[in-house]
Amino acid sequence: MMVPITSAMFIGAVELSRAITVDRRVTQVASSTAELVARAEKQISHSEIGDIMKVGGYIFEPYGQSPLQITLRNVTSSPASAITTKQSWSCTYKGQDKTQTCLCSNTIKSIPPNLLTSNDSVVVAEVTYDYKPLIFDYFTKRAAGGATSGTGV
Repeated sequence: MMVPITSAMFIGAVELSRAITVDRRVTQVASSTAELVARAEKQISHSEIGDIMKVGGYIFEPYGQSPLQITLRNVTSSPASAITTKQSWSCTYKGQDKTQTCLCSNTIKSIPPNLLTSNDSVVVAEVTYDYKPLIFDYFTKRAAGGATSGTGV
């Protein structure tokens, strides 16, 4: 009677610790990539940003880079008002095919209030990871009649 309960608790603990580790890695990738771009003393090129994003993918090892997506944005405030903010550029790295897309734009981008002062800028990093539980995903696919390998349905 105790074996199923103990097994479920063990599997749950393994899944929870893995999920927490992946969450910490996502946070680490976001802070590391944003900090490396923000520390650039001169104008940073698209290839340098691409290299920084690839480093973010390497930070994520041993977990797969496929579901990883990193977006870096440069948001600046106007010289007259800290409330008026615009995105000057953004770069997105998709771990699935290891491609990078950079766009130069002058679009309005809202950020949390009191983050910038007049004529200031900030680098914003957004990292997403499509997390799939290791063991529960296997049983869910099996119950649905789908494939059981990682290349599944």
